[in-house]
Formats: sequence, structure tokens, C-alpha cells
Amino acid sequence: MTDSLAFSGDMLIDGFDEGEGEFRKHGEVKVDPVKLPSLTWQRKLNCDDISLSEFSLKLKEMVSLAPLGFRLWRFLQEEKAKGKDGLFINPFIKRIYSSCQGVPIGGMGAGSIGRSFKGEFLRWQIFPRICEDTPVLANQFSIFVRRSNGENYSTVLCPRTPNDSAACGIGSWDWNLGGQNCTYHALFPRAWTVYEGEPDPELRVVCRQISPFIPHNYKESSLPTAVFTFTVHNLGKTSADVTLLFTWANSAGGDSGISGHHFNSKFRMEDGVQGVLLHHMTSKERPSVTFAIAAEANDTVHVSECPFFVISGDSQGITAKDMWNEVKKNGSFDHLQSEEMSMPSDPGSLVGAAVAASLTIPADDVKSVTFSLAWACPEINFASGRTYHRRYTKFYGTTGHAAAKIAHDAIQEHTQWESQIEEWQKPIIEDKRLPEWYPITLFNELYYLNAGGTIWTDGLPPVQKLSTIGKRFSIDRSSLDVKVSADPTQSDDTAVLILERMGSVLDELQTPVSVNAAVGTNLLQKGEENVGQFLYLEGIEYYMCNTYDVHFYASFALTMLFPELELSIQRDFAAAVMMHDPSKRLLLDDGMSATRKVLGAVPHDIGMDDPWFEVIKSLSKLFGHLCIWQWLSWINLIRMGMG
Repeated sequence: MTDSLAFSGDMLIDGFDEGEGEFRKHGEVKVDPVKLPSLTWQRKLNCDDISLSEFSLKLKEMVSLAPLGFRLWRFLQEEKAKGKDGLFINPFIKRIYSSCQGVPIGGMGAGSIGRSFKGEFLRWQIFPRICEDTPVLANQFSIFVRRSNGENYSTVLCPRTPNDSAACGIGSWDWNLGGQNCTYHALFPRAWTVYEGEPDPELRVVCRQISPFIPHNYKESSLPTAVFTFTVHNLGKTSADVTLLFTWANSAGGDSGISGHHFNSKFRMEDGVQGVLLHHMTSKERPSVTFAIAAEANDTVHVSECPFFVISGDSQGITAKDMWNEVKKNGSFDHLQSEEMSMPSDPGSLVGAAVAASLTIPADDVKSVTFSLAWACPEINFASGRTYHRRYTKFYGTTGHAAAKIAHDAIQEHTQWESQIEEWQKPIIEDKRLPEWYPITLFNELYYLNAGGTIWTDGLPPVQKLSTIGKRFSIDRSSLDVKVSADPTQSDDTAVLILERMGSVLDELQTPVSVNAAVGTNLLQKGEENVGQFLYLEGIEYYMCNTYDVHFYASFALTMLFPELELSIQRDFAAAVMMHDPSKRLLLDDGMSATRKVLGAVPHDIGMDDPWFEVIKSLSKLFGHLCIWQWLSWINLIRMGMG
């Protein structure tokens, strides 16, 4: 199979020119957004959910694993009592699994939002280690059709029906899509949904979703954005006034939307791109995030916005029902009186925004509308307190307003992305030596480089925040063990302690934080580009980063498509090999103790709570998050170290 993949054409390796590793710069190939690849993964939108079965243990296995299970449970309880997340995996937490997953959106390492083949936005991974599986049902595309013969149609383009009993909530929208004539097609990083005669029997609508996953491209591939192009074909004999609506809740998944203090604001960019910024004030000490929804106005497409509507709760403003009826009545938000910026939402309320694109399609004609979604979450915070900037900030800065610029550039440049993606994938899809299932699986399994908890930093040392250092500097007076006394020497001892701690803080500020850390950027040679550092989880519920035994077998995708990122990972491990931690740790497998990390050993992973730095922190965790087994004796790690 390797030969079939690598040499799909006489002059191409995996769809690219040999040599410098850059994409061919010849003329851009225009790709028809309606024309689907010959091979895709397909599902009807009315397809029933399939219950995913869970494996069960036999009695003999239960008896054999009982001691490990007890030690694991006890360890997790001890960690919880300390206010910590615990081990790298918690088998006692039940996750939500769905058979309706589709192609996720976004580039690599800047957060990911999943999308089901039914059209739901779910599996939110904006923050490290946080995966919110539940869909936010207010996030939808909808269509309104009004014909000159008096026929009207409207529906949310999703066959789900929300459990919303509120009279003014999203349950009041028209959830009329049956889905029996609608088909979803997936070929990562693109997906198409074809609506044949729904809701209007004389209308064919194709939604093409594309994210910037572009091999050998280390800029656009880091962007947190996706573009949705709707191509509408009027098959009827009368013209049709069509409005496509994009609604978005000010939420990062889970219950984050009702934490309060969120606000929205309109924005307008050049080239006719306009939309709404949703400023999300995160809680639980997570970094803030700003979402942008936008559409492109032109000679045939009119764009209008509703910057704020109330989905649920007691915040003041137009309701979700009123917003829907406004579009249903007028086809746009032109008659809606709204401020440029909304007031902050009340705690307990969920608010959203909407962008409407309106156009008239003559009989037997085809027209298109382009939307984009982007988000800006520039900071990556780890449990250790270290903060990094994401790769995309190198090009767009660290403010939340970058979301608007990213949304604009995505609309303007997505045809170039698609041209490059098409040229990469087409030779493999058309290779008749391969069974049909193989190219489909080959491309769609790449989703994990987007949705595998991936993090892509700007390659610079962690941000030195005075607030973080201040927490480490604060004096716990109860720990000084100084009794009330008139003896001035005790006061002197306290003063000396304070001065010593101040000195350590100053040393920390002046000392490069990458010293004695598994930071491969220190190994870059003169003239080599720093493309940043890359992390991904072994599994969504398995929190260790870059587990090396798994990466050994999974690295082929990065080697072929993003070789500079693969080199970055290898540099990090090369730096980690030279670290030594003689401290002992308790193994949950047999209750015995073992050396945490010996000089020259390839570590099992690059860390969890403090990637790259745990070895110089407290030496209490290091790469030893795998404290169930003694991994220093694993044969495959030994061989990797020798290789």
C-alpha cells in the first residue's frame, strides 16, 4: 500500500512535487463546489443513530484487574481531594459517543469543533483536554424560500428537533427537514451536504464545507476557521427569493454559554465581508475566545445581521422566535433595529447572533452564497500555569478581533485552499490500483490531526505572566512557623525568606525557561525555520501528549504531509532523552516503585499537565503519567531510542 500511496503519478509524491516540499506554484485550478469527488463516505440525513456497543470484561478478567482497578480508583480519589484532575485517564467517567460524527472544522492545533452528518456542531475542543460532546443546537444553517407564485418554505437544515419547551426559544423555529432526500458526503478536510428538493421540491441546494488542512502549508493549516459555500439551483419555472441564515450561540460548548457576561458586536471588512463577533468571557480560568460568523456580500447577495438574540434565560433583547420570524417575514434583518454592540448577557442566559444572506434566483439558474466561521483563542493554558500562544497568532496577533480577519481571509482564499487540496487528493482517489474503501479511509482518518486534542504553538517559550509568578511568590504565613514574639531575629528571618523568594522570582524572569526542558526548538540549526511545537493526545479521554509508542506507528501522516512538524516532535524527544529523574514513583499495576526516568531512555510521552517542562518542575510527575506500568522496559521504546 505504501507504494500506491507514495507514487500515484510519475512526477508526484502524495500529490506534490518532489524537491523543496512546497506545493506547486502553477496556475490555480478552479474547483466546482457542486462537483463531488468520485469517492466519498456517504450517509442519508434521516439515517438512524446506531447505538455503539461497549466492550465488557469476562469474570476472569475482572478478578485479574480488580487490584489495579482499586488502586486506580483510590489514586483518583486522592487527586480529586487535592483539587487535581488526577491520572492521565479516568475509566470511571462515561463519555457520550455518537455514530453521527462527520468531518470536523478548523485547521490544526487551534481548537476543533466537530460536525455531525446531520448538521449539528458538537464535540467542542477549544481548550486543552476539554471535550464537550453535546451539540449546541442553536448553531445552524437554515433556508427560507419565497416564490413569485406565492409558495413559501422555511426550515432549519438539520433533521433534529430540539427538546426546547420555551415558547420563544429555538424550538419555535421551523424544524421541517425530513432528510430522506438529503445526502452527506465526507472526504476530509471537505464535506458536502446535498439537499434534493427539501424543503422546496424545485430547489437543489449543495453545502460545501472546507477547512484549511493543506499539506506542506504551515500557515493556513494552523487557522481556526472553516468556509461553507451554498450553491442553490432553481429547477422551477418561477424565480425564487432565497435567504440562507447562519445562527451561532455565544458558547464554547457544554454549559459555558450560560456563565454570563458574553456580548456580541457587528463587524464589516473589505471585499463585502460582514458579520458578527461573539465575545465569549470564559469561566473556570480558561482563556477567552471570540467567534466570528460572516458572509460575503456582492452584486447578487445581500447580507444583513442580527447581532444579538436571546436563546434562553432572562436577558433583555429580541428572542430566538422573534429573530426567526423577522427573517421569515422580511427575508433579511434590514428592518431590525439593533445596536452595533450588545449589552453583556446575564448569568443563566444563552445568547446568540445571526447572519442572513439574501438573493433572488431566476428560473433554471444557479447562484452561490459563502459563509465563514472563525474563532480566536490565542492562549493555551496548561494545569501547571504555563501559557503559550498558538501558531496562528504568528500571522494574526493575539487579540480576539483576529477572528474577523481570519473569517475574511478564509472567504477570500478558500478557493486556493481547495485547489491545493484537490491536487493533493485527486491522484490517489483516481488510482485504480486501490480498492474504493482505501482512499476514503486514508483521507477521513486524518481528522485526528484536527480533532485529536491537537495543539500547535508559535514555537516561542511560554508567556511569562506576572499573575502566574505572583501565585508562586505569595507567602503562606501559616507555613512560616513564626510565633508572636518581641524577638527581632524572628522578624529578620521572615524578611530574609521574603527576599529569597523575590530573588528566585527575578531569576525566573531572567533565565530562559527552555533551559533543561524537552524543548526541541533549542536544537534548531542556524537558518532552520521554527514552525512551532505540536502536541496531540493518544485519545480524547487519554490525556498524555505525543505518546511515543503510538506516534511511532501514527507518524506516517505527519511525515508525508507535514514533515516539519514531524521533525519538531522528534527534536522534542531528542531533548527529552538527555533528561534524568532518579526519583521513585508508585506503579498502580503491582504497587511497587520504579525509577521515573533514566538518562538515555526514550520517554513514553512528552507530558500532560506541563508538556516539555515537567522534568524540571517538581520531578513528581514528569513523563511518568503512565504510572500504571514500568515503561522503561518496553521493547518498542528501546528500539525507537536506538533508531
